[in-house]
Amino acid sequence: MSDSQHILSYYDPAVEKVEKALKLAQSTKASPEVIRALQSACQLIQQREQFTKSSTSEASDACKNILSETNKHDWAAAHQQGKTSWYLMPLMMSGPTEGSQFLKSIVSIQKAKRILEIGMFTGYSALSMAEALPADGEMVTIDQDEYLKRLVEDKLFKRSPHHRKIKCVIGKAPEIVKRMAERGEQFDIIFLDADQANYLEYFKYAFEKNLLGPGGSVLIDNAFMQGDGYMSTTGENNTKRFAHWLASNLDLHKVLVPLRDGVLMVRRLSDVEGAIS
Repeated sequence: MSDSQHILSYYDPAVEKVEKALKLAQSTKASPEVIRALQSACQLIQQREQFTKSSTSEASDACKNILSETNKHDWAAAHQQGKTSWYLMPLMMSGPTEGSQFLKSIVSIQKAKRILEIGMFTGYSALSMAEALPADGEMVTIDQDEYLKRLVEDKLFKRSPHHRKIKCVIGKAPEIVKRMAERGEQFDIIFLDADQANYLEYFKYAFEKNLLGPGGSVLIDNAFMQGDGYMSTTGENNTKRFAHWLASNLDLHKVLVPLRDGVLMVRRLSDVEGAIS
């Protein structure tokens, strides 16, 4: 199994099922036709991943460095030493296609000047989006561990001239977001890439307290949550509860893009529906 195929299967339960079916067919000496069909399916998955990569612009050198350093970092040791609240893993990054180019494209299309990100990790998506901001733009990114702030600001962001646009805020995101809304702050794009248990609260600040500016967009990473959102075997969970709430809110326009682990874009319906003369 190749690295890219493994990364894809980590997020897509259907791909994982195909991989397991192939191993089962091989171990039980299934008919050659069945084995070849499953091998062909795995090859198509791999080819699609390679085609997606080759059809997408490359990340900047600074973003490539974040990817490399995140993969090399000893996250297990950092967590064991109490430096991080969670056992962080490289797969938590938004990834080159989504983080480096899709989000960057949305920022450019939106002509955003101010962005809020909840869930910085090592700053891959934050820097990617900052690269598309104008010189006077601001990328505010929130995380809860001071360890990450020191690592990202001192060793990763400063490799890029765009680091001047980025402001790292450390603390509990719900409290920080509440204070921002109370101060009347507004953002053109809000990117959620954190604990889904608080997403409904963030949405209420975004749309009811106008933390999201006029014509703005909310982008949600891990909208599939590795199948939690649609698999019947996962039972009730935060992903499903949030999806049900979102579906019942008819004042919002939503589209779920099946990129990586799913990116959900939400806007005010009034910003999407065209006028009739």
